[in-house]
Amino acid sequence: RKLVITMPSTTQNNNAKMTPKVAALVGGLAGALEITAAYPVEFTKVIMQLYPKYNQMGALNVMKYTLQKDGFFGLFKGYNLLLGASIPKAYVRFGVFEYLKQNVFTTQSVVNTTIAGATAGALEGLFIHTPVENMKVKLIHDRFQPTPQYRNMFHGIYRITKDKGFKGISSGAGITMMKEGSNHAIRFPLFMGLQKLFNPYFNNNVARDLVTGSMTGIICVALNQPLDVIKTNIQGLHSHKYNGTLDCAKQILRKEGVSGLYKGVKPRMARVAIEVSVTFASYNAIKDMVLKYLDSAE
Repeated sequence: RKLVITMPSTTQNNNAKMTPKVAALVGGLAGALEITAAYPVEFTKVIMQLYPKYNQMGALNVMKYTLQKDGFFGLFKGYNLLLGASIPKAYVRFGVFEYLKQNVFTTQSVVNTTIAGATAGALEGLFIHTPVENMKVKLIHDRFQPTPQYRNMFHGIYRITKDKGFKGISSGAGITMMKEGSNHAIRFPLFMGLQKLFNPYFNNNVARDLVTGSMTGIICVALNQPLDVIKTNIQGLHSHKYNGTLDCAKQILRKEGVSGLYKGVKPRMARVAIEVSVTFASYNAIKDMVLKYLDSAE
């Protein structure tokens, strides 16, 4: 028997009003809130994935070291870049997902939700994450070099594009699409399933979405952490050491063993738990307000 999943707070009438454009705009606002809440953990995760010595220190010690070295705003190196990208990132994710649900995969099922999520994630990875992640990883990587060469975000972007050309912003496109495609192939159906499961136990939808979103994020990281580690190394300043995705994976396995593919797993779990919970909770809350406004405007 095919399992059918629906968003508990969404009626058929509201689905008609939640057009892909509206979903994209709501998702953009949710994305901006998410990256602001999660960025220090994202920064820590990238440092641990790039430097084995910092990975051995543990997430809390890396954060303490960064605070001592660069102050509070040291944890926000590259934040402006991701904040600017968070809106188009979520715009693509939720806009494409909603379009596919309404126009291609019109029967609501786990399989259709998974395919729609994977497609939305892969496109988000290709058009948004690949250039942005290349910039972000290189900016963070540079920050912990003995002699940093980028004075600020804008100088870093200028130097990266000048010195490395198109490859500087397109490295790891394939692995990024795989990572983001798998992310959302897991997140959308899992979140919706958990949301339906936990709905009877919560009187507050925001609290429900925060809990189910956190659980979804942790499970997602447990399943695809190696893809994130490989992506980060391919997009770092030492990407020239690797001859593609498979070679990068082989080198990490040879030098660090299987555990090398799980570097930064704890901060990434925390980061993705924050990301998914804040994104979905704020998305649904903002969506409900928008739909109420559209109802009252009729």
